Amino acid sequence: MNKDILKKLLAIEDESRRRAYFIAILSGEMVRRGADLPIVIGGEAVELYTQGRYTTGDIDLKGRKEVLEEILAEWRFEKRGRIWVSKEYSLYVDWLGGSLDEGAEAEKRTNIIALDGENEIRVISFEDLIVDRLCAAKYWKDQDSLMWAKNLMEILGKTGGSDRQYLATQAEKAKVADLLSSILPEEGGK
Repeated sequence: MNKDILKKLLAIEDESRRRAYFIAILSGEMVRRGADLPIVIGGEAVELYTQGRYTTGDIDLKGRKEVLEEILAEWRFEKRGRIWVSKEYSLYVDWLGGSLDEGAEAEKRTNIIALDGENEIRVISFEDLIVDRLCAAKYWKDQDSLMWAKNLMEILGKTGGSDRQYLATQAEKAKVADLLSSILPEEGGK
């Protein structure tokens, strides 16, 4: 990693911004080495979409393992099980597979967040992340996840980009349609 990029990363005091910038430079490096942009999922995706109102401790990524691990090793991250740790930057990267469990359609629906002119992050879609949080609420008994699913639903509603049919289909597949119906607004979206 370029020393200037390291200095810039260390200068970012806000942890959410530091993680976002790190993901962007990691993503860019992965692309330079022939991989697709990795996909941010889980708590880090919630944090990005809520602009830091939700906080997480690690960065959950889907992407090409060998490229990701090569880069993190070069950047002196230490591997602990499946987690890559940098105490120096207070960063924890958790590789969770090569592609989204939700399938090819979910891969097409990912969103790109541009941090600036040259740095971008690929994030799981709002709809798939809402279903993920509903699954956490139902199967892991994490009631905060239900609140965050509702929060994400409200944000999605404000953007006008909701695909209700896709959301309903994914919720049905995951057997969380009952929870989805409890957080859907009365009107709006498709």
